[in-house]
Formats: sequence, C-alpha cells, structure tokens
Amino acid sequence: MAKKTKTIAKEVDDVAKLMQKLVRLKAADDNGYVRCCTCGVVRLWNDRMQGAHFISRGKLATKIMIENCHPACASCNQWAHKTTLGILEYRRYMVGMYDEDAVDELEALSRTIKKYNRAEVADIKSDFQAQIKFHQTRIGA
Repeated sequence: MAKKTKTIAKEVDDVAKLMQKLVRLKAADDNGYVRCCTCGVVRLWNDRMQGAHFISRGKLATKIMIENCHPACASCNQWAHKTTLGILEYRRYMVGMYDEDAVDELEALSRTIKKYNRAEVADIKSDFQAQIKFHQTRIGA
C-alpha cells in the first residue's frame, strides 16, 4: 500500500514545530541558555522552554513567520499569554525587539489570507532545518 501524502496543512503544522525549536535555539547563548520573552526566567533551551506565538497559530498568514515566535517558559506560554497582563508584556517585548510599526504590520498581516503551496512549505522547512543544525552545533546540543 502506498504511503499517504501529508496535506499542506499538516506540513505547515510540522514546519511550525520546527520553527518553535529554531527560535529557542537561535535565541540561546553559546551555553544553550535562553530567556523567556515575558517573565525573563532563564533556562536551557530545551528545559520547559517553548516557542510562543505572539499572534495565535490559528492565523495562517503569520503561523510560520519567525518574527511571530519567541522563546517563553511553559508557564508563560500556557497561562500568562492568555491573560491581559501577559499579552501586554509579550507585546512590550515585541515592540522592544522590532518596533511599534513592525508589530502593527505583523498584526495587520495576521488578518490576511495566506495559502501555502507544497514547494513553498518545503523550502521553509529546509531552511529551518539548516538553521537548527547550525545552532545545535553552535551550542553543542
């Protein structure tokens, strides 16, 4: 029996998981430590740290944009980012990281419709995999 081809939506989900790993590795110092974008706690990149989306993963236009995902501790990502204060703290981080106009543009982009094709998703996946490999080597992971 032939192997069933993944849907593009499933491929995008897989790439989103790679991106979450990449943002933690990319933000890690040379010893593998990363700071939560909301509360500031510092942990190893793979110790209860997650890739937190500023704009919900439900918004396809920004789902696999690296500018929309940053390291966060599990507590902030699962609980604080669902509160008004947590959302404001994350937005403050975003404005400090990029600037107000860039955050406004990201928010506007999230309200647009995006359709990925298989080749586009494959290219993004390949790029993320190469970056992950580089950063794993950099920090000795």
